[in-house]
Amino acid sequence: MNPTKEHLQHMFDFVCWADNQMLAASRTVPDEGYYKDQGISIGSIHKLLVHAMAAQWIWLSRWRGESPTRIESHEDYPTRDSVMLRWPLVHSAITDFLGTQSPKALARDVQYRNTRGELFALPLAELMLHVIDHATYHRGQLNTMIKHAGGQPGNVAFQVYLMQKRKPQ
Repeated sequence: MNPTKEHLQHMFDFVCWADNQMLAASRTVPDEGYYKDQGISIGSIHKLLVHAMAAQWIWLSRWRGESPTRIESHEDYPTRDSVMLRWPLVHSAITDFLGTQSPKALARDVQYRNTRGELFALPLAELMLHVIDHATYHRGQLNTMIKHAGGQPGNVAFQVYLMQKRKPQ
């Protein structure tokens, strides 16, 4: 698969929009439910939001030629506010990075080591699709967790994003 730069930019715009919707939905949950381990994914809404954000950051690091030995965790971002402040910076860094990529760069293999030290290599564009897919997977889990905690889940369907983008301003 050879997604174009424009397609990837569109999809990462969706990821940013949907992540922001999930942050807003998470604010409808009181602290007790937000930090409570629900036995879904990695535990709490907070931990999963941090994981989703940290996964985007570690992949960006790998695309840049780095191989971090650990993924950031809720211990690095212990509060709601720390996630709210950090995630826009991650989104901006991904958007900026993608903006500098050529078709040839998107097709190049990115070699990286995972956090266990295992070596892998895949084309940059395909790794970007993985990050988009990973984000979607966890947003579904987050919506379930938000609902279980008594909050209002976010409507993060791609079609909703498209309709909102087309509304006259």
